[in-house]
Amino acid sequence: MLIGELDCHCGNCNIIDYCNDPEDTPLCAQARLASVTTDRFIKLAETSKRKSKNAIINDVYRMVQKEATR
Repeated sequence: MLIGELDCHCGNCNIIDYCNDPEDTPLCAQARLASVTTDRFIKLAETSKRKSKNAIINDVYRMVQKEATR
């Protein structure tokens, strides 16, 4: 499933562990990740060496952008 299709159904997805505090924008509301599948996001997130959730999310976004330019 695409991240953009999750529509803020918090807890009903397999990427909930990567979401930040409720005050932050959830992953499924971030347009930059809307076309990434949840499975792809998890695979990329697991390769990130970053520690914070925000850093992991940004790292995944950079990886997706890099793949798109190939």
